[in-house]
Amino acid sequence: MAVYILLGILFLGSVGFVVYYLRIVSQKTRMISLLSEQNKSFLNAQKELAHAKDKAEESDRLKSAFLANMSHEIRTPLNAIMGFSSLLIDSPMEDEERKQYLNIIHNNSTRLLSLMDEIFDIAQIESGLVQMKQEPCHVNELLSGLVTFFNLEKSLTGKDDISIRLRKNSKDAGFTIFTDARKLRQTLFNLIENALKYTNEGSIEIGYEMKGDSMVEFYVKDTGIGFPQEKLDTLFQRFRQEDDSSTRKFGGIGLGLTLSQKFVELIGGEMRAESRPGSGSVFYISVPYTSKEVQ
Repeated sequence: MAVYILLGILFLGSVGFVVYYLRIVSQKTRMISLLSEQNKSFLNAQKELAHAKDKAEESDRLKSAFLANMSHEIRTPLNAIMGFSSLLIDSPMEDEERKQYLNIIHNNSTRLLSLMDEIFDIAQIESGLVQMKQEPCHVNELLSGLVTFFNLEKSLTGKDDISIRLRKNSKDAGFTIFTDARKLRQTLFNLIENALKYTNEGSIEIGYEMKGDSMVEFYVKDTGIGFPQEKLDTLFQRFRQEDDSSTRKFGGIGLGLTLSQKFVELIGGEMRAESRPGSGSVFYISVPYTSKEVQ
């Protein structure tokens, strides 16, 4: 009898030990799982901090590059204005030479004003002070005016060989839509100016197509230097250009495309681009419109 009692005690003790052992193993497993989750959270936090640090450093680099570029872009026309103004004041000259100098002063003054306008516009948009206006926009007249302007502009930039042409979807000379005409014109102006800047030979085509009864898609197509498709993510960011280096060939402060996209968003549209290096680019603007004024 005593033997059976002893065996029972040993059995119960073994069961208790097994239960105790399993409990310890379970706790250890939970502890390992908890530590693993904490380690993952720590690693994710490290990655987020590293990403934030990279973004901050990139932002700081862009800020420094922008300030340096801004200084250059402001000083260049100012130096021309001051220099040729001094020549006009101090030096006797023929009428033709005087006219040439006045043209240089005028062009650089326009360039400086355009630069200030870009900065002002982006500040207005980001502060939420710009609102959409709906007004009559005579599409063919608007595009014809832009083509006429840039056909004159290309001569001033020494690009007479570039063909700038217009393709109209509607033959109606008075074709009119209701949208924010000023923002649409400024957007197209920026895109054509950009196309002319980056195109050295070939052509630039401006046109539009109707997309149903309430959308019109404008486009600006060029045969310029193009850009890699992966650049699209940064192309519309402030102060970014296809070439960010300090010795880049092309001027500007990198606000034109940013402004264009923001203007298009304000009037409820979308902008997209297609390009390949060396094969030119196409920028599309899809704009909602009405054929009559909304009361």
